[in-house]
Amino acid sequence: MPTRPLARLIGENAELGPVRDRLADVARLQARFSQVAPATLSQACRVCAIDGSTVVVRADNAPVAAALRAMAPRLLAALKDSAAGKKSLKNKREEELTGLRVELQVAVPPPRRAPAARGELPREALGALAQTLSDSPLKTALDRIARQAKSSTRSKR
Repeated sequence: MPTRPLARLIGENAELGPVRDRLADVARLQARFSQVAPATLSQACRVCAIDGSTVVVRADNAPVAAALRAMAPRLLAALKDSAAGKKSLKNKREEELTGLRVELQVAVPPPRRAPAARGELPREALGALAQTLSDSPLKTALDRIARQAKSSTRSKR
């Protein structure tokens, strides 16, 4: 059996109609939430569910969650006002929103890449560079590095 996108499966299956409608409501509410919330906050959170008459918003970190909780009454009023401006039966349910709940779900940062291994230090080239310099702390440091290379390579043999 060939694979099909999940959205197509949900759209074709009549038994999943309520799920499809619920996902459409959440997507519509997310679009409106992105418009009414400050841009810096809307990038770090998303509407994840509608629980009865309460909008559930997931925040990526604690500072964002705290800011959203502080702004909850204003955000809820803005969501209601934007729903009232669009007269349709679908938005009727959205006009009845009574609360905004913020849940914290810390976003896992992507794994760090392992640092690339460095090649062998070109100690001879550093020694040659030190010979071209006038007396200075840099020349002293380069000479010391070049001498360490000679002593460490002899001890390895």
